[in-house]
Amino acid sequence: MIEESWLVNLLKERTSYSNIVLADDVAIDLIHLSVDTPRIFVGTVGIKLQYPETFFADAYKELENQELQVFSVQFICKRSDLATVRNNIKIAYTGQSPFPLDSNYSSVAFMEASLVAKTSTKVWFQELLGVVMPRIS
Repeated sequence: MIEESWLVNLLKERTSYSNIVLADDVAIDLIHLSVDTPRIFVGTVGIKLQYPETFFADAYKELENQELQVFSVQFICKRSDLATVRNNIKIAYTGQSPFPLDSNYSSVAFMEASLVAKTSTKVWFQELLGVVMPRIS
């Protein structure tokens, strides 16, 4: 499993944004939150199997059913900055791997994104990212 701090540090290094923290399970009040600079929250959502319909206890078969760690990257920004902030975050993680020796096999990949909430001037956006765990060799 990958430490959440790896993705936080990656985004800090590869974007101009400094307000990047681990996510808390606390509701964020968009109406009162200042978003002069984007606020970015990173956290692990869980782990999925490549073939979730297949569940077994055969070690050889389990090696072929890869685990995918899922991360949530949420950010709050000015509504007019949504495309720019999202593109900067995507550029930061695209092609990056927490496994340098296995980077041809496993890198951060986009899964899905959605709007969580919005006001007339602000948006709260969530992007789900996945990292395939390296195979046991």
